[in-house]
Amino acid sequence: MSLEELYSYLRDYMDPGSESAKRRYLSLRAFFNWAIKEVLLPDGKSLRILDLCAGTGIAGAALLETLREWGIGGSLTIIDKRKDDLLKVDAWLENEREVYGAVMDCLNDFKKLGEFDVVLIWGGTMSHFDPYQAADLFRNIVKVLSPTGVFMLEETDRFGAFFYRKAYREMVTETREEDYTIVSIDEGYNPIRGTIKRGYYKLPGWERVGEIDTRYWDLAGLAGMGKTLFEEARVIGKREHGVVGVSDVIYFRHPRRQRA
Repeated sequence: MSLEELYSYLRDYMDPGSESAKRRYLSLRAFFNWAIKEVLLPDGKSLRILDLCAGTGIAGAALLETLREWGIGGSLTIIDKRKDDLLKVDAWLENEREVYGAVMDCLNDFKKLGEFDVVLIWGGTMSHFDPYQAADLFRNIVKVLSPTGVFMLEETDRFGAFFYRKAYREMVTETREEDYTIVSIDEGYNPIRGTIKRGYYKLPGWERVGEIDTRYWDLAGLAGMGKTLFEEARVIGKREHGVVGVSDVIYFRHPRRQRA
């Protein structure tokens, strides 16, 4: 089973028909409203937004609608492997907006999509990228950001939670529905890639539905990697932004231009 198919079981957090996703959307609106007040976004009458690994585009749409409330124009480009999810972005928008969708891997070169003022990766997505892939992803982002551009990455300090605070579990219930439950199980560590393989099973019946190589990142590790590519790199903690339903946010600004 592909990652796209596996995530068809694990998508309540971004499905427009889900009450939890609707609450999540309001939390994102509140966060971006705070970010605008704190002058964390580039200046401009109109901002070009790129939402990577976007799913249904919930984060990019929340930023676009928040900009509208502040009288700032904008366009939104969303990238994900799952076409069916990308088509649902309109559900988050109050009016017809300038939105483009691209079905592609976020590790591909997306320079052909143009230049952007704000790049988002939301929803704890970095666990899908090992350190080598994360480095490639960050370099790709730098290539498409404007000189004053901002990259915001919502993440959780999984290393601290799982290993320092000893919250790691070999078996985890990922989602529970009326007629099935999905659990994941630790199936081994890869020291070369720095990832742990999680096997996913559907109960009852123990039907194997897929596997994911997972990297348990710490916030400082991601911020430090980004510091090599951006003039400004810092972590905006949950206590600082104060929005319930939004995790820590790693904030990068002013990409360092790479030599050809």
